Amino acid sequence: MLVYLIITGVGFGLLMAFVTNGFVIGVGKITQMREALTWFQFSLGDSVGDSMLSLTPLLAMLVAAVLIIIIRRVFSISRWHGPGDSIYAAHRTDNELDVKAGFGSTLAAFVSASGGASVGQYGPLVHFGATIGSFARQITGGRLTTDIFIGCGVASAIAAGFNAPVAGVVFAHEAILRHFSVRTVTPIAIASITSAGMSKWIFGDSRAFAGVPDINLVEVLPIALIAGPIFGIIAALYMMGLRHGIRLVGKTGLTPSQLLFLGAILTGLVGMVLPQILGLGTGVVLDMLNMELGLAMLLTILVAKAVMTALCLSMGFFGGIFSPALFIGAAAGASIQKLLAGMGIMVSGPVMVVCGMAAVASAVIGAPVSGVLIMLEMTMNYDYALAAMLSVVTAALVSHHIYSHSFFDKQLLDRGIDISQGRG
Repeated sequence: MLVYLIITGVGFGLLMAFVTNGFVIGVGKITQMREALTWFQFSLGDSVGDSMLSLTPLLAMLVAAVLIIIIRRVFSISRWHGPGDSIYAAHRTDNELDVKAGFGSTLAAFVSASGGASVGQYGPLVHFGATIGSFARQITGGRLTTDIFIGCGVASAIAAGFNAPVAGVVFAHEAILRHFSVRTVTPIAIASITSAGMSKWIFGDSRAFAGVPDINLVEVLPIALIAGPIFGIIAALYMMGLRHGIRLVGKTGLTPSQLLFLGAILTGLVGMVLPQILGLGTGVVLDMLNMELGLAMLLTILVAKAVMTALCLSMGFFGGIFSPALFIGAAAGASIQKLLAGMGIMVSGPVMVVCGMAAVASAVIGAPVSGVLIMLEMTMNYDYALAAMLSVVTAALVSHHIYSHSFFDKQLLDRGIDISQGRG
């Protein structure tokens, strides 16, 4: 049995290392190509300072809409499948994931993010890992339970995506499986470490926030604690917008194809004026970490990102909600630092950005420990992780009281599924 557990863990780790990095690198390359296109630029004239606008965001979104319509038809998908389905499958002994829908949803997420839709990439990758796990369980029989296979896939995706193997193990148990046992930890840990190790060896070290400046922890902790509830309120409002956006769109009477094209046009038009909200926004997050944006721009893109993510997901595009949550949290943290500086209270900008990212994202996915560990492994700075922990725990408490334990729990409750009742 031990040999079988090791083989399972290593196999999942190797597979998800290539799939996850292929997805992330692919989206990044297409995004660079899209942003570099200058064919469709035009000038607004001297009356507005000879500003330049580009039609590329609009055209890219329309192309993405066409491709997603094709994906829907080829895979016969009535709704996109994501982490909520992974959580439900891990809690059932008689509920295997729909492999065809899982693959189709992952492909749709790739197209959406590459085209510029305001969505994330990690949720689809997590579900893809879970789908691979469910598929492996179906073809190998009952030697291992479904939750072990799903956990291996999920942990591997997080480990490769963030170069965070410890966070991958904890996330699989905290957010998806929601239970710990020696039997599950062994293969999941092997899968996570293998995935991170292979990713680093083949694709290089991808720690986005390494090299952050040192901080005086004693000065930061009170502000991180006070900022936590603000981050929690922002996370709750973000989740409410996502949920109600989907409900409102369902009442329009438009067909899925009509909604997609409408969403593409609206996102493209906003992206022409505010390109920072398009796609994953990784470069913009790094700009916020380096405090290169002013307060007015920070507040603008904070609101715009939340609104456009809700619009894209409700209109039929697909992707994760974790990356937008990181973006929104970063904007919130940087805004708080700017406001405090205006009042004469000096605090490190990068640490507030990290606190905001960890707090908002953790509240959205319902995994506070994982959120802290992801920031620890991405920054490799213990003081930043401690500051983030204070913001995370207070934000999670506030968002739980306002909204729910996580967006996915509420999503499942809307489908009549109560995960709090336990496994069965």
